[in-house]
Amino acid sequence: MIDRGRIAALLLMLGAGLAVVGSFEETYRTIYRGIGPERTYTTNMWIVVSSPPSLLPENDAYYAVGWPVIAMAVLMVMAAVLLLLRRSGTVAKTVALAAAGALAGVVLTYWVQVRHEEEMMTDWPAQGGPTVQLDLLVGMYLLLAGAVIGLVGAVLAQRKQEEQPQEQEEDVVVHQLDADDDTPPFGIAIQEQDQEAR
Repeated sequence: MIDRGRIAALLLMLGAGLAVVGSFEETYRTIYRGIGPERTYTTNMWIVVSSPPSLLPENDAYYAVGWPVIAMAVLMVMAAVLLLLRRSGTVAKTVALAAAGALAGVVLTYWVQVRHEEEMMTDWPAQGGPTVQLDLLVGMYLLLAGAVIGLVGAVLAQRKQEEQPQEQEEDVVVHQLDADDDTPPFGIAIQEQDQEAR
């Protein structure tokens, strides 16, 4: 029989791992053309790197949104371990659902922010003005996959494990004979008196 608790724990750990890796991978790239030499900005959840290098210091504090991802991933792994050990089942299920939901919220917010930035860039004047190209990269897809897989694992953890059906024992069958010579209790035969009292 399929153990839903183990599958939920594995999905939680997989989702957490993908999200953490995705936070360090490049999530999107913006390429600016038409303002001097072409300039590229590559972003992950921790820092933005420009190419060619900018003379201004990198503003990594603004983009350090990877910390919530790390925190939620740690909580998801802890919940998965508790599910595997079958200890504190209610606590593990609650932590798993809260952490996976918060991770999905962080990733969704980040996704919306990137899409909003892309929409603003498309509103720039096209004739004679600068052109901007925004490309989503592998980190974004890893983040999205991690959030979805984590949510699936958390939801699966909420379902009760179906108990294995016990083998039905054979019922004891008692056969009773309807003949007149049934053995009475204690094995003592009682003589029937056929003659009527005179």
